[in-house]
Amino acid sequence: MSKKYDDLDNQESGLFEAELDGLELLDISENETDSDAESRKKHSPKEFIEKEKKGNWKLHILTALLMVGIVVFIIVKLQIWDKSGDNVVMEDVAEGTYDFESLDVVFNVDPEILESHGTDDVNTILCLGNALLIQEPDGISIAGMIDNMDNTEVINLGCYHSTISDTLNAYGTNDVTYWQASNLYDVVYAMVNKDYSLQKESLENGGHVEQDFYDKLISVDLDQVDTVFIVYNSDDYRFASVLYDPEDKFNTSTFEGALRASITTLQEAYPHLRIIVGSPYLHGVISDDNVAPATMINFGNGNLSEYVMREYNIAMECCVSFVDNYFGLINEENMNYYCNVDVLSGEGVELIGNHICQFLERKY
Repeated sequence: MSKKYDDLDNQESGLFEAELDGLELLDISENETDSDAESRKKHSPKEFIEKEKKGNWKLHILTALLMVGIVVFIIVKLQIWDKSGDNVVMEDVAEGTYDFESLDVVFNVDPEILESHGTDDVNTILCLGNALLIQEPDGISIAGMIDNMDNTEVINLGCYHSTISDTLNAYGTNDVTYWQASNLYDVVYAMVNKDYSLQKESLENGGHVEQDFYDKLISVDLDQVDTVFIVYNSDDYRFASVLYDPEDKFNTSTFEGALRASITTLQEAYPHLRIIVGSPYLHGVISDDNVAPATMINFGNGNLSEYVMREYNIAMECCVSFVDNYFGLINEENMNYYCNVDVLSGEGVELIGNHICQFLERKY
């Protein structure tokens, strides 16, 4: 059997050699030019592999350096952010050297709208708010500090106990004339529609609207106003105003809805207005006979930080400027110096007032 298979192999081998003898083999070296040879050498598999190794090595180095850079950047930003909760040194605040992350944002009014409306050298600022604008522990209020700025005229429509939202159950009463007439949206509605009936009813029935406020309100001409500055203290937080209505984003009985409705009403009727929203400041709250920071106390709808961030988000949604009086100015360590529980001290008015004035001086 083995001899039979050996003879078969020899026959097949002989046939294969005969077929090879009939083929004309191509001599590459005879037809290859010098440039072809040089190209073949340059692109030899060995050198290609070497180049790939070198390229991969450089790519690995660049990737590693990029990752290190990203890690360093994140660490630095976290350290800066963490410092915002550290104790603020009074001298540093006064000199403006303390480093913190602020939510201050400036939005520009369309220059074509300003040009078509016309401007002058005086910035007429309409201030809408509550006690934060009015209180003057050392003889000057925040509204007064703004009025002292160069080329500035202030119309102060601050009203004690006013809120952004329609807080109908405040102080245990549902009397609309007592509470609602002085909140942000109703004041905006009255000016835009020239309808002051609700405020007049409040004035005549002993509500929050006083004669001086009413007289200023009915005299406002929004065509002559350049800037509307909306700034309230934390009354919405302390009275547990509902934050939002998922079914109606313009529900003025909620904090978000009232602010959104007020801004959009002004924008639609008077597009030339530069609108600025100012946040409340951090302060103390009496809890169990102790003063605790408002970041730790929830009256039913979130702590003060929640209201500040909602306010910021609405300002960004409506593309209006936001001046941050909350982060980086007053903190848990210096709170008792700048506040008498929840009311600004003279030093607190100066701190917040200076920050607001510096913001208002920014150009479009």
